Amino acid sequence: MDILTHSADFALHPLAWPMLANTEVSEGAVPGGMSLPKGVTPLGAGIVAVVVIIAISVISIFLGALLAQKNTATGKIFKLAASEYKILIPATFSLYLNSALFMLLPYYGGRFVEMVGSQEGVSMDALNQVTAEILVVAVASSLTSMIRGALFVLAGERIVCELRKQVFRALLRQEIAFFDVQTTGALVSRLTNDTGTLQNAASSNISIFLRSSASLLLSVIVMLVTSWKLTLAMLVTVPVVSILAVFMSQISQRVSKKYQDETAEVGNLASETFGNLRTVRAFSSGEKLMDKKYCAASDLVYRYGRQRSMIYGAWSGVVGMLFFVAFTIVLRYGATLVHEGEMTSGQLISFVLYTVSLSGSVAMLGSIMPSFASAIGATVKIFEIIDREPAQVEGQVDPGECRGKVEFQGVSFAYVTRPDQQVLKKVSFTAEPNQVVALVGQSGSGKSSCVSLLQRLYDCQEGMVKIDDVDVKQLKYSYLRRHIAVVSQEPILFAISARENIAFGVEEINENKLMEAAKLANCHGFISDFTEGYVPWLQQPRGGYPQSCSWQVEAGKTEPLSPKNL
Repeated sequence: MDILTHSADFALHPLAWPMLANTEVSEGAVPGGMSLPKGVTPLGAGIVAVVVIIAISVISIFLGALLAQKNTATGKIFKLAASEYKILIPATFSLYLNSALFMLLPYYGGRFVEMVGSQEGVSMDALNQVTAEILVVAVASSLTSMIRGALFVLAGERIVCELRKQVFRALLRQEIAFFDVQTTGALVSRLTNDTGTLQNAASSNISIFLRSSASLLLSVIVMLVTSWKLTLAMLVTVPVVSILAVFMSQISQRVSKKYQDETAEVGNLASETFGNLRTVRAFSSGEKLMDKKYCAASDLVYRYGRQRSMIYGAWSGVVGMLFFVAFTIVLRYGATLVHEGEMTSGQLISFVLYTVSLSGSVAMLGSIMPSFASAIGATVKIFEIIDREPAQVEGQVDPGECRGKVEFQGVSFAYVTRPDQQVLKKVSFTAEPNQVVALVGQSGSGKSSCVSLLQRLYDCQEGMVKIDDVDVKQLKYSYLRRHIAVVSQEPILFAISARENIAFGVEEINENKLMEAAKLANCHGFISDFTEGYVPWLQQPRGGYPQSCSWQVEAGKTEPLSPKNL
């Protein structure tokens, strides 16, 4: 969420001048005694302020568009945000207007000081007028804050929703060998945790960045108008802060990337443990072993998290020290300027409050640095997945009908995780249509690998696998899926209804064909025993019913397809 403090968002006091344009004042002064710069009228100053806000909004949109075109982590974050420009443009304008309204507080603070300290006494009418103006500003500020907050959060939700879809689709199109290298838990972590991190970066963090930058810029402009001498004296700390910001950002980005990677590994360990809990429980030391591994992985995440906290703490401490240095310079040199008659006491109070506003903006920019660095680290991994092209290229041939002839010609194959260990060596055989073929061999001899090659889950390194005398590498995936069905030795049922499990892979199926498939697979009987029949949601495999039933439902999946190769 967009968490901002008002101290970071005071705004431009010339915005108050249009409200005072019809008030009788002496030339070059506003009610309450604060003087305008020579030659500046209240109405003119107000117009300039509005133009500045519009200009900053346009420049921000232009810079965002430029960044979105860059093929970097930051550029891709801005590209994500740019996709929601219809929401973000009004949100950005509301953000800057809200910042400007908040910056009226220092101006009114200075006015109250001069009105109360006036030698002519306190005018109750003037106090009532200023109070009314503050209430108007408060209402306008609340409305713009509401619009800004709602729109940025909405944009963030839309962005992360689309991002999750893109990551999921990108994962679905990858070849199976990709999943042999990448662990399931790590990929799930990318899909959930990392996209959430990017949501903050592409919405609330950009909101904070734009708002704090606008407040910082407007504060400097008003301070220069109020006293350019005092402004230059105060800005001596800016180069130091800028250099430190670049240095700390680079360190934070490296640490955050490691933090994200180790967090994904923790998720993977948890996924493997709970997914194979029966195996873990079956061995006396299983629970202790997995507990030890998980604790070690969690400790590593904590180590990088501790480094991030130290970086953030160091940054906060340095910025705080530099703020007090700047604050001391303003007070000391400002008192000298008041003594010499170059400033009034009210102007000095306003200047001090603008200094607080500026330092608050710098602090807010610093506070989002660790989060933005984490987002950049997450962006690298996520967009590696989205931009990755599958190593396996789909064929373009769809012969239509399939007779079912299968032929292996001198096939040699090794898994990508064990490239030096061949599972199949020069294997050749032919299975004619309507012929039953059994591959017999010990565990690890390559029986399942042959089926995987036929489905083209993998590609062989040597030789050729053919269906109806056509190399499977030339065939479309949709053709292979239509004409090949598999009943796995480890049956997999999804946590969906029995009906959906049987009809899995078939877009449309009528009830009669569904029942027929269930009867052929010999699973109609036990499904009918359910109170709601085919409607209830099944648990994960072996979760409350015999494994034989799982096999029957698994076999039932193949019946609606009427495959030529089973």
